[in-house]
Amino acid sequence: MNPQQQSKTKVFNNQYSIIKKLSSGSFGVVFLGQDIISKQEVAIKVEKEENEEVKSLEREVQILKILDGLEGFPRYYWSGEDLGYNILVIQLLGKDLAFHFKQLKKFNLKSVLTIGIQAVSLLERAHLNGVIHRDLKPENMILGLGNEISKLHLIDFGISKVYRDENGKHISFKDQKSFLGTTRYASIQAHLGHELGRKDDLESLMYILLYFLRGQLPWQNMGNVTDEERTKKVGELKLSLENELFRDQPPEFQKIYNAIRRLQFKQEPNYKMIIQELRKAAESLNIVLDGNYEWSEIRQSTHYQTDTNQNLSKQNIQFNNSNEMKKSIEKQLSGAIQHGSQNFLAPPPLSSRHNSIQRDDARKNTNLTQQSSIGNYCQSLNPNYQKSICDDKSGSKQDLFQNKQLSFDDEKISNFDSFEIIENGDLQQPLVQKYEKLRKGMKINLIQSLKKQTK
Repeated sequence: MNPQQQSKTKVFNNQYSIIKKLSSGSFGVVFLGQDIISKQEVAIKVEKEENEEVKSLEREVQILKILDGLEGFPRYYWSGEDLGYNILVIQLLGKDLAFHFKQLKKFNLKSVLTIGIQAVSLLERAHLNGVIHRDLKPENMILGLGNEISKLHLIDFGISKVYRDENGKHISFKDQKSFLGTTRYASIQAHLGHELGRKDDLESLMYILLYFLRGQLPWQNMGNVTDEERTKKVGELKLSLENELFRDQPPEFQKIYNAIRRLQFKQEPNYKMIIQELRKAAESLNIVLDGNYEWSEIRQSTHYQTDTNQNLSKQNIQFNNSNEMKKSIEKQLSGAIQHGSQNFLAPPPLSSRHNSIQRDDARKNTNLTQQSSIGNYCQSLNPNYQKSICDDKSGSKQDLFQNKQLSFDDEKISNFDSFEIIENGDLQQPLVQKYEKLRKGMKINLIQSLKKQTK
């Protein structure tokens, strides 16, 4: 960048200049930037300062500072205010797993096992430092650049939470909470309205791994349901299928899933066991886990797009003054366009006036052969489940994330005075009974719904 260009480019904190937009959400934009001192490329996340409903960037800064320096998490560089916006500057990373999934439609077992082992290690690292992610999905699992192109990273901590205080005390169990997360990958506890913990991150990971293996999940693209009904019905289907989700996969997957589902709220997951079982699955099928993914072997293929900046403007963004910068960001914000799998850093969650969060959780699949096979898979898991529910060809829907008290202040770690359920012996029986009652009720509702549809 020559001196004349630099003088016209907006610089934050007298150090970070904007080059071009990478992605955008309803109230945030992610730009490719450069540290004008070190010449290193960075990701610059911009959020409107007047956004008081969610303050996801403020929460993300808190979490990133906790995780800063840990392997597998973006490095934190700077955050502050400029032109009425909150700014976050972090390490620039490469493609997210959603990008590669879009290219390949599904992953082979070697790639899925490699992803699983890395992801479990990352979650263990975050959990040991007191952080639960609470919104794990392919868009938030991203690979590095250069020498780290095969190294997995976790990003987007806008709705993450610190689950331990400075003395190491675990947060209390709560119920009757609003749904939080991405419906497709959320844990059953999220659907039941329970406080989320470490085991819920791992349960979400198992749904993601199954998604990568099969190309689609049984509860995707439900037909004839509203967005409000969809979250409930997905939870019901997850409950009804929990004992056979991984029926057609190596047995280690169902064993891991069952172990995760049995965990109590505050119980520490056995991360070592999970990794051992994933490695055991590889060994039983003579799969060599060398750290490479299947797309590493087909990068030269003409149909596989590897250009990091593909479909993005190659022109630097230049501004003669601060007003030009502000108008440009306003234009990006008003568009509320998210570039899906092109994300280098996932944009902030979408906000609504009613303190709810929406995130896009649907992707059209034009491969009719694949749709047919997924429909057969749905029916193989549950013969009474109608194919039309599995194979909604309309495709594009949005998940609803309802958290009535999602403000940053409400999530402060100092709030530890709520009622706590004891997780030992007979004292926990009321919670078990309550869970079983909810579970039976969901299954009854599901059966009644299916009977109505067959009529």
